[in-house]
Amino acid sequence: MSKSSQTRPYSPPDWDATYRDGIPPWETGYPSSELVSVLDEGVIPPGKTLEVGCGTGADAVYLAQRGFEVTAVDSSPLAVERAHSRAELAGVPVRFVLGDVFEFVRTAERYDFVYDAGFYHFVRRYDLTRYVDLLWRTTRPGSFYLALAGSVGEEAEGGPPQVSEEEIRSELARLFEFVHLRHFQFESPNRDEGYLGWSCLMRRPQIAR
Repeated sequence: MSKSSQTRPYSPPDWDATYRDGIPPWETGYPSSELVSVLDEGVIPPGKTLEVGCGTGADAVYLAQRGFEVTAVDSSPLAVERAHSRAELAGVPVRFVLGDVFEFVRTAERYDFVYDAGFYHFVRRYDLTRYVDLLWRTTRPGSFYLALAGSVGEEAEGGPPQVSEEEIRSELARLFEFVHLRHFQFESPNRDEGYLGWSCLMRRPQIAR
């Protein structure tokens, strides 16, 4: 665990209250442009997919439209209700699960692709070890993991939690090989230019034969 994640006191946010109080800063109603770009690059083939912290389902629905078999988990009843409606309107099958993702993965299968648009940069503050175990449980050799996380290097009020390149490499490289680590802009209804973020595409190493 990195020094920064050990020393900062933090507790999990009340995600449902965030949705009840208005539009969260990460909810645009559209799939992430970075997710679209990554899929267009053709590195990740369609397969069984887990989205961790799906919110109102824009990315989950988009993944289903691209041919992925999607299970999407979130702890906010309001967000999951909206996600179900979004999938029904789009006419695509998505398995939405309301609950604690850590409890869900105790009996979950392994996935070809795990997608995380913003959960890692929150959970690393209070339960990094448990999250790394979650990734271990839900991936297999050859599985892809895409994390979109806030980046250091920008002073912007209301932006996502910030993570450095050094922290990402020390916290996630224990499980994965990096395919790319690059900057992008998080879209947000609160800021036209968005917020600086990391796009971290990784893969579990294949077992040597």
